[in-house]
Amino acid sequence: MRREVLALDQQYVLPTYARLPLEVVAGQGAELIGPQGQRYLDFVTGLSVNNFGHCHPRVVAAIREQAGRLIHCSNLFLTAAQAQVAERLSALVGGGRVFFSNSGAEANECALKIARKRSTPNGESDVRGDVLFVENSFHGRTIATLSATGGPAKQAAFGLPLPHYRLVPRNDVAALEEAFRVGPVSALIAEPVQGESGVWPLAQEFLATAETLCRRDDALFIMDEVQSGLGRCGAAFAYQRYGLCPDIVTVAKSLAGGLPMGACIARGRAAEVLVAGDHGSTFAGGPVVSAAALAVLELLAEDGLFDRVRALGARLESWLRRLEEAGKVVDIRRLGLMVGADLAEPVAKHVVAAGIEQGILLNATSDVTLRFLPSFVVTEDQIDRVGEFLGGYLGL
Repeated sequence: MRREVLALDQQYVLPTYARLPLEVVAGQGAELIGPQGQRYLDFVTGLSVNNFGHCHPRVVAAIREQAGRLIHCSNLFLTAAQAQVAERLSALVGGGRVFFSNSGAEANECALKIARKRSTPNGESDVRGDVLFVENSFHGRTIATLSATGGPAKQAAFGLPLPHYRLVPRNDVAALEEAFRVGPVSALIAEPVQGESGVWPLAQEFLATAETLCRRDDALFIMDEVQSGLGRCGAAFAYQRYGLCPDIVTVAKSLAGGLPMGACIARGRAAEVLVAGDHGSTFAGGPVVSAAALAVLELLAEDGLFDRVRALGARLESWLRRLEEAGKVVDIRRLGLMVGADLAEPVAKHVVAAGIEQGILLNATSDVTLRFLPSFVVTEDQIDRVGEFLGGYLGL
């Protein structure tokens, strides 16, 4: 890490991130590259953004070609790439209409606005339902999405949650049923696999019950697939592995291969709520990010991808199982290539620091939890390298 870069960061950037002592200048495939040419095997992938690796040639080519023709024109006009991305996202969820955004938080904000409008037929003074959200969830950092985030530490500084948001304990079916009994519900929003809190796939019964109760009470069933979607869990979307049929699906992170893009895909009754003037975004779905997204969605459609993702995830899990048998890991959670592991000792952040020294980038979501989000282009040998590093450090 160059001192001059660190000095600029410390003087001019608001200190909202706990930076790791690493500067990167380039990326290629499954690796990031430092200023002196050091290579780092990346099992963070920009927090599940670079699912197809860094600077995938097809994504780079699409960005370059589009940037040479048209960068921005606003959503007052039509562009073909945006319409084509909407068509492909609609097909992935079995039909729907899309609002484009610049981030996952904005995609979830759109979903919450749809639910709010449906529940306020006579304006703000006539709110007829609450939004339910799940303990330890994470849906974004806007005021509304933080209100639907089940982590008090993130809400406390801002006096949240807002009114008409209610928390449900994770995987507690009885509490979920009670939440629908005690008052009207406009929507339930959940990540099928909670990522920020350390990769927690929600229980099948919990999600199935949530969908059934939403159907019964005319509430919207919203699946936040910002981190878990677009192949990460061995399917186009993680909810599809549960056999669910949500009203709204939100996506972002990996959608445009590293460029900022999100989408709220509304189906059926949810697609009939917003009209011209209800919502908007200046930059969302612009020509360059849409061109990149088309390239990503073409990669997502390649034969065998989901099988590869599941197989790579199983290989990584097998290394973690060895550590579990040795008493070094106490819990392993996985769906596809989205993996979390709780260590027997609170040394996760020390593991991350040691990994940097060994050219391996890992992510700790707490003192005991490691989250693994390798790219889909990672090799078996690279997974083995991480497994061997963990075994060596933890004393397998």
